[in-house]
Amino acid sequence: MKHGANHTILFLLGLALLLIPAELPAQVEAEISVDSLANEPFMDQWSATVWGQHRSNTLDHELGGILLRGGMIDRDLVESALANQKGDMGAFGFSAGGLFKWSSTRFWKETDARICGSIQGRSLVDARWTPEMFELAFMGNQGHLGRWDVLDGSQLRSTVWGTATVGLEGRNNNRVELGLAYRKVQMAGQIHTGYFRVSEDVDSLYVSMRADASIDSRAGLGLAINGEWHFIREEAPFAFHVQIQNWGWVVVPGGGPRYAVDTLLETSGLALDGPGWSLETLQSAGFGEDFLNIDTAGVSLQRLPGRCDIAIEYPLGPRSGWDVTLQVGEWMPLPRVMMGYRRAFGKQWQAGIQGVVGGWGRLRPAAWVRWRVPNERALTLFVEDPWGWGSSSAFGRGLTLRFEGL
Repeated sequence: MKHGANHTILFLLGLALLLIPAELPAQVEAEISVDSLANEPFMDQWSATVWGQHRSNTLDHELGGILLRGGMIDRDLVESALANQKGDMGAFGFSAGGLFKWSSTRFWKETDARICGSIQGRSLVDARWTPEMFELAFMGNQGHLGRWDVLDGSQLRSTVWGTATVGLEGRNNNRVELGLAYRKVQMAGQIHTGYFRVSEDVDSLYVSMRADASIDSRAGLGLAINGEWHFIREEAPFAFHVQIQNWGWVVVPGGGPRYAVDTLLETSGLALDGPGWSLETLQSAGFGEDFLNIDTAGVSLQRLPGRCDIAIEYPLGPRSGWDVTLQVGEWMPLPRVMMGYRRAFGKQWQAGIQGVVGGWGRLRPAAWVRWRVPNERALTLFVEDPWGWGSSSAFGRGLTLRFEGL
């Protein structure tokens, strides 16, 4: 009985094996292979960065806060701002955004290059004004009688845009990316040439003005290029880095309003009131509308506010060194230079102090710290003008936070 039962069991096992499809082992092998690929990380290195900063060479936090929120402006604040301007062009800049960069673990075909890419969004504001423009706006022209006021170069512009790019990364993290640029909105106004003069006796007037302004509320699409090149050699006593961001153009469909003024106005013998040319007429509502041309902007090709960074790292020892960085572009009125000292503390910590000059402001300090956390991650915090976070007399502040996978 037992012997017959064994034969029955063997017969059923053999029948089951015959009923199993021949493709099943291949399917099981394929499933195992797909699962192993799915469990393999796609990104080799990545970083996520967010930042925000504002800076001026004239407006401190107290005056800037009043202009932003509204309120009474003390004359001492205005005179202090004029003294800070020192006869130069006044400037204010704001920049904020986020950036995610990545590189793949897989090589491109049979080369040493990896697929890489980035996604970012940015907003930017740039304002500049002459000392005469500042005085006319906040103090009037009472002290300007009999003198020439120059308004050339005064301007205000702002924009919001984003890019999504893909490219290849080679050795030393050298990379080049090309992708789509999307500019949501842009507003710009500028006085190209402007002169204003009222005689001491207030009996003559001279105005020369050529200015324009536009509002592009319709989104523009185009192409953007990002790239990095790193010169790193063991035999070289330094490291050299070049980075370009947002170099590209967008096609703007048009349709937004465009304003332009191009006129020369000169008169003498101004009366206080009455018909025709008089001080009363100049101050009346609607005066100047005849000099303003309004039309609709057509399709245009406009450049993105790209930026180029050039950096040099010079080691002073195995754990310390000097860093110098030059930034040009992104609507900054002057190149931005950062120079400082860095040092490593143990295997997990690095820190540095820097002096920053240019951009939209004058010389200010900066500091940063980098913490290498477990699981091959690093967190970096950069603070520009630390005193700007607690002082009303500071001229700006900035904060950058980066989290990266190594």
